[in-house]
Amino acid sequence: MKNIIFFRNDDVRDKLDKSLKAITMMFICHGIPITHAVEPANITEEVAEWLLKMKEQYPEHIDIMQHGYDHTVKNKIKKGEFGGQRTYSEQLHDIKKGKELMDKWFGNLWFDAFNFPYAPYNPAAIKAVNDCGYKVINSHFNSKLSRKVFYKLGHMLNKGYLLNHHVSWNLDFYPDTNLFEIDMNVGFIKKYYNESYDCEMMDLQEIIDDTIRYKKYRTIGVLLHHRYHNTESKLTLIREYLKWCKSTPEFEFWSLKKIYEEFTKD
Repeated sequence: MKNIIFFRNDDVRDKLDKSLKAITMMFICHGIPITHAVEPANITEEVAEWLLKMKEQYPEHIDIMQHGYDHTVKNKIKKGEFGGQRTYSEQLHDIKKGKELMDKWFGNLWFDAFNFPYAPYNPAAIKAVNDCGYKVINSHFNSKLSRKVFYKLGHMLNKGYLLNHHVSWNLDFYPDTNLFEIDMNVGFIKKYYNESYDCEMMDLQEIIDDTIRYKKYRTIGVLLHHRYHNTESKLTLIREYLKWCKSTPEFEFWSLKKIYEEFTKD
């Protein structure tokens, strides 16, 4: 059985960055789907129209999903837009408003999957996402032994949130919801220096090693932030990684939407 690799690109917002266009065309040229995660409160008409054009021209290669609401830090307990001290009603307001904007910009051409910016969330956030009718919650899975033991305990207790930490339910339904969870595993960025363009990238071999480490699992989710790939060398890093992926016969490439549809078939 082959491993499924899927890609998510975060923080699609106000600027039609050269890197956003370059990365999108790179994936199309390699025949690999990419899911663009949109900040609904921040996206501009220019970016939305371009993304729709790409989706209409390359429907098998472009997915669009929702990335929070406005990408501002509102949770002071753990840095994030959701979770922490934020109540159900506060989070429901933002998530619902974001979904309305996604419908406005993309109609029926976006996939109703949701990801929390900066990662933190709490049970109230999950309830709000579920109550808004999303199909997928896109979170994170860690293969460290301590985390796997923690996940196992959470599964035994049928909990999605335990001891103030999330329990991964990758490729299964999150407890007491209609949300199917699909998680990320691998990233290109080792350290973020700011919210603009500065970061420390992993090198190619480190990303490959991380990918191989997750080959024991059915899916491997790879995270991108296009605005940080703002030099030719950083774009080349993606290009070389895709070439390696394509040369590995046990990999196949699906969209987030296809994973949901295939794994939730009756």
